[in-house]
Amino acid sequence: DFLTIIAEGANGPTTPEADRIFLERNILVIPDMYLNAGGVTVSYFEWLKNLNHVSYGRLTFKYERDSNYHLLMSVQESLERKFGKHGDVSTTPPVSYAEKIIGLSLPVSSSPMQQIMRTANKYDLGLDLRTAAYVNAIEKVFKVYREAGLIIT
Repeated sequence: DFLTIIAEGANGPTTPEADRIFLERNILVIPDMYLNAGGVTVSYFEWLKNLNHVSYGRLTFKYERDSNYHLLMSVQESLERKFGKHGDVSTTPPVSYAEKIIGLSLPVSSSPMQQIMRTANKYDLGLDLRTAAYVNAIEKVFKVYREAGLIIT
């Protein structure tokens, strides 16, 4: 006995009726909203680039310039904090720099697929990853609204 997996490569290729049939037959469907997220992300950056009349090279340059600036400021702040303007060299980064670096890396345990699988397990959804993905999205929107004070719980 083996598991059949369908990976949706297009946007919205599976009808609700087909979803029901797949679930009845224990066929795992990896939903389009998960598989196509990279394409949507790239489209967003293309739109943003075009909106601002900026080339990808300039975006990369700006990111590198900002990163280097933060690195240099980190070294400078560390030196001044420890020794004033004279003394031995210390390169302990300030909290702001550490937060910037941490913010750039996404822990493996927080990958979108792992989040979807955890949600499917949490709500006993079995192989219904589409519903789990929708639940994740709704929970994220709810969290943002709550943190912004738009929802009182």
